Amino acid sequence: MIGIVKDIMTSPFVIFYEDDSPHRCLQTFVQKDLDGALVFNDLDELVGTLTAKALLKGLFSQAKTIREIMTIPGEILNEDDRIDSAIHCSGEIHPVKNSRNELIGCITHKQLIEVYSEMIQEKLSLMDAIFNSAHNGILSIDDKGFITSINPAAERMAGTTAEQAIGQYITNVVVNPGLLKVLKTGKPYSAKYQVGKRKYISNRSPIIRNGKVVGAVGVFQDISEIEFVSAELSSVKNILRELDIVLESSCDAILITDDQGNMIKANQSFLRILGLETIPQNYDSLVGDYLESSVVSAVLANQQTVKVMERNKKNQNLLMITGTPVIDTEGKVYRVVINIQNITEIDNLRRELDEAKRHLSQLQGEQNSLHHLIAASAGMKKVIRIAEQIAKVDSTVLILGESGVGKEEISKLIHQLGDRKDNPFVKVNCGAIPEQLLESELFGYEPGAFTGANKGGKMGLFESANNGTIFLDEIGELPLGLQVKLLRVLQEKEITRVGGVHPKKIDVRIIAATNRDLKELVEKGAFRKDLYYRLNVVPIHIPPLRERVEDIPLLLGMFQQRFSQHYGIEKFFSPEALQALIHYRWPGNVRELANVVERLIVMTPGPTIEWKDVKMVLEEEGIGDENSFVYVSGIMPLKEAVDEVEKQLLLKALRLYKNTRRTAEVLKVDQSTIVRKMKKYRKGILAPEVDSLNH
Repeated sequence: MIGIVKDIMTSPFVIFYEDDSPHRCLQTFVQKDLDGALVFNDLDELVGTLTAKALLKGLFSQAKTIREIMTIPGEILNEDDRIDSAIHCSGEIHPVKNSRNELIGCITHKQLIEVYSEMIQEKLSLMDAIFNSAHNGILSIDDKGFITSINPAAERMAGTTAEQAIGQYITNVVVNPGLLKVLKTGKPYSAKYQVGKRKYISNRSPIIRNGKVVGAVGVFQDISEIEFVSAELSSVKNILRELDIVLESSCDAILITDDQGNMIKANQSFLRILGLETIPQNYDSLVGDYLESSVVSAVLANQQTVKVMERNKKNQNLLMITGTPVIDTEGKVYRVVINIQNITEIDNLRRELDEAKRHLSQLQGEQNSLHHLIAASAGMKKVIRIAEQIAKVDSTVLILGESGVGKEEISKLIHQLGDRKDNPFVKVNCGAIPEQLLESELFGYEPGAFTGANKGGKMGLFESANNGTIFLDEIGELPLGLQVKLLRVLQEKEITRVGGVHPKKIDVRIIAATNRDLKELVEKGAFRKDLYYRLNVVPIHIPPLRERVEDIPLLLGMFQQRFSQHYGIEKFFSPEALQALIHYRWPGNVRELANVVERLIVMTPGPTIEWKDVKMVLEEEGIGDENSFVYVSGIMPLKEAVDEVEKQLLLKALRLYKNTRRTAEVLKVDQSTIVRKMKKYRKGILAPEVDSLNH
């Protein structure tokens, strides 16, 4: 069937110019049997069209040029325009252009009408063939109720012929004339009805023209056999429906393929587990992008159930894939049932368990040595004595001290020396967990407590520490809202999960720690007074390392031995290096001391750690800090020692502030004094560095 303009247009087209004579054009029209042509000017621009009718009129009126008789071109058509849409365009002759906007032909409206008429006739023939060959009965009536058409299927159903039925009133032919109801209401409807032992279903619709009901048409289907088969298969349908419910309720992916791997059935879990948007046509198409191998091929090759374990290449989920053959009576595999289980979470739990066991073993090893805490200073010995004493009771403990003094080590010591030593010790850094997550981490949550929550809920850290000890580090960072809940734990010995309504009893010893002044926070309203008093039952204040200098040599020896063994590197401190480390003020306390010793063990090239190595590391660690050390090597006259300290202090300040004015402000002397001191020490050990400074 012709459907687009380029199939019927005139191409190549004949060109006339507006100054051509009608006689010349007539000769061309006759020779080429034209109905029309395009007219151009001397610049080859399209200016009009010429029809055979206009040409004859021009000859009759004795026109000199076709300019006098040409008409305006019709609407321009594209070569791919459909005939049924082009027929509505105005004009007698239409220029035709291609996709590059080039003029490639023309077509007359007469041509369009002729081709469109052929198309309509062809469609009518097709509709007539469909009407007469349709399995369903079709019957129509006019607005008076008289039959206007009836197809062979309807003739058989009504027991009549077209010659007998057409022109008859509907009730004379059809027992159930529902079409009259359609004429009356103007609305379509469907209904089942029975004539004798036969059952029918009919769809009746109005025929509307210009907004008025001018007739009705009914389509009738004999469903007697269908009803019988439907009744016979109702039990099968129920079984299939139940099977679908089972498949879709499974968390595992379940799918069925034929012996070529073509998909027959798959549930939604299959899409979810593999991260697919649509079910592929063939299972083997997943190999490469999603899976490593085809379980279908393995089942066909082995003629038995096959299990494989591999990772999804897209989302890295660990999958256990089981393929089971379905064998026909001839012993051939004609179906493969595949089960895919996402065992990522199980694998992660196994890994976490292994890590927990390793961590527990390591922790137990550490705990076994906790009672060997090193202390030579009176202040630290007192702290250990108090820890040993209160470990025997369950009183709440508040450990105070700067960052890095060893608050966690003391809390572990209390736990290990007490009756709870064989039960969990859980550490919580209240300042490191985001506020919006802290409550659920501490107290856990029930299933569905919030978006993203685990389906089974989650145990909180307090529950994890049940019968053991929970160490709440940085308790001063705890939000006020959670302070109320913590107070309830201390008072009632019970917790309530997020999203829960029933409290749970717990038996937990609470040890809190902070480097902040809780009294000051209470005065500012940032910490509850009642919670402060509940926590401050037994306060332990750990002095900073600078106030217990006696402990530094022991700690240096312990860390030197620990890191030497860990890295397999044996290093020793020179006397000058030890003196420098002992006299450093250690703003980061024991933690900083451990970090510095580890860095010296790793970074020092030779077997002996010298003063210059310590100087370099400590300047990187504390340059510009008021606690940075100054060092005097050996015993010397007091004046020389003062000069040495003055040199070191002057160098540190000049390196940090880069000019004498700011250095004088910080050291609280006149700028002239700084300049004079620089001149004094220019030839000393600081001369190279001082010379490079901008005064």
